[in-house]
Amino acid sequence: MEISIALLATLAYFLANAIDRCMGWQTFERPIVAGTLTGILLGDPKTGILMGAALEAIFMGMSPIGGAIPADPFPTAVICVAYTIATGSKMSVAIGLSIPIGALMQTVKTLYAPVLASMSAYWEKLAKTGNVKKFRRLSILQSIFGDRLPIFIVLFLSIAFGTKGLQSLFAMLPDWVMRGFTAGAGMMTAIGFAILVNMIWNNQIGIFLIFGFVLAKYLKLSALPIAIIVGTIAMIYFIVMNYVITHDNEVNQSSIDENKSSDEEDFF
Repeated sequence: MEISIALLATLAYFLANAIDRCMGWQTFERPIVAGTLTGILLGDPKTGILMGAALEAIFMGMSPIGGAIPADPFPTAVICVAYTIATGSKMSVAIGLSIPIGALMQTVKTLYAPVLASMSAYWEKLAKTGNVKKFRRLSILQSIFGDRLPIFIVLFLSIAFGTKGLQSLFAMLPDWVMRGFTAGAGMMTAIGFAILVNMIWNNQIGIFLIFGFVLAKYLKLSALPIAIIVGTIAMIYFIVMNYVITHDNEVNQSSIDENKSSDEEDFF
């Protein structure tokens, strides 16, 4: 059972990686997409969507400062969704483990980086031959398989042989520890939102956060109607601001043309 789940989860990772690498970055590597795809292949799309959305809320505020990423959200989403579906445990448990899993997967990528760097001489030699078709074919295969080879292996082994051990471990833990995982998962989601808001906050968009909080806290609306209401307001805001900017540009251009015409008349 675990082997088949591991194979399907690895397939989900492979498909998302291949689509992003071959078609440009289509955000298939984001947790909300990768988690959903994993849930679909494992026969539980609801868990995939919910887990993907929760993990996206945690990781969407993380930025690669100086090219360094503290945790890799892509394989983390696949592993957490697969673990939840395979063991039938609460989603909060997997969410609570998401950061250490992500850090581990990022460490694997970092350790593999020198191997990729050592292949630069081969790619330079191949480029000098001028064989464009061979270069394109091998670079596509490299980006799909070679760049993520250790991730494929670690991801498969962790799901195939690690779920039973984790399940046994969590079965031995007292209830207060499990409640701690639930509380920690909620805190991690809030921290993810806080990091994102800190990056994009300004007075123009801050009102939307306050408005959404009021809708959820005091009007008791669920996520779907809030998304529809705020999405509609955002669209109206975008149309109005686009009109204002366009109008201002036309006015400025007209003023420039008038000044230019006046200067030409004064010259003659």
